[in-house]
Amino acid sequence: MKLALTIAATVLPGLALAGVCGPDRDTDIDVFEQAKAAFFDTDYREFSRILGDFFPDLDARYDSLFGGLERAIPEGYDRCETVLQRREAPGFHQEMIFYFPKGSPAPMALLLIAAEVDGKTRMVEFNYNTSLSEVFSELK
Repeated sequence: MKLALTIAATVLPGLALAGVCGPDRDTDIDVFEQAKAAFFDTDYREFSRILGDFFPDLDARYDSLFGGLERAIPEGYDRCETVLQRREAPGFHQEMIFYFPKGSPAPMALLLIAAEVDGKTRMVEFNYNTSLSEVFSELK
């Protein structure tokens, strides 16, 4: 695993966006950092935009995917922590982030999955849930 992270750090382009959910790592991926920042800011429309063209129906499904979050966590988040970064050659990437709703010690987990497609890092899957085991079960 350590070798895979070392390889990924040397071959992945554009890794230098400061991480909102730190700690900053050499293996940070811009699209993940942008998505994590939008989610932290409770800007789920921007989060949807960042996810990209592999999710063509997000506008139509926005309310069912994010309306509950807007109602359940109206105050936003106090903090977030990136708890997993997995980089597998030649181009499969996962991150799990814990977001802590303001006033709550219990986190919500967000899983982001991306792949190198046509020379670009593209989001291919995401999942979030307050049930951590639900998100853990989605790890690839």
